[in-house]
Amino acid sequence: MKIINHKTYKDNRGSYTAFNTHLEGIDWDQCSVSINEGRYTFRGLHYQTNPAQTKYIKVVQGSIIDFLVDLDTKEVKYIKLDTKNDEGIVVPDNYAHGFLTLEPNTIVVYLVKGDYNPDSEHSIVWDTVPEVKAIIDSYTSNVIISEKDKIGK
Repeated sequence: MKIINHKTYKDNRGSYTAFNTHLEGIDWDQCSVSINEGRYTFRGLHYQTNPAQTKYIKVVQGSIIDFLVDLDTKEVKYIKLDTKNDEGIVVPDNYAHGFLTLEPNTIVVYLVKGDYNPDSEHSIVWDTVPEVKAIIDSYTSNVIISEKDKIGK
């Protein structure tokens, strides 16, 4: 995981943040927006193998705990991201990624390198990773999660 700091300009209208689409020397293939109505919504832990995907994650409204699981070592990394700081993160392609929203109406923007391939998408069930489960359990016992993410793939 690499943390990227961006300059955000704030005034009485709100804020404005810009970042280069060649961020970190990567030509990104896709931009996605995740709108999460509920507090304690969990998305992940997702990864893709063919092609593997590198991701850039930026919270544009609300806050999250962002989780990365190294697919080789199973090491867990996590960071709180919100709109109060100017940080985004780059998730290397050898990590599973997921996040827990800490506020209602949280919006997360992703840049993705590597075309989406539904035949090679995978997920790890969050509560089978002890460190991820412990952190989420410290916030809530009522996680909002999709049926697909409950069973993994």
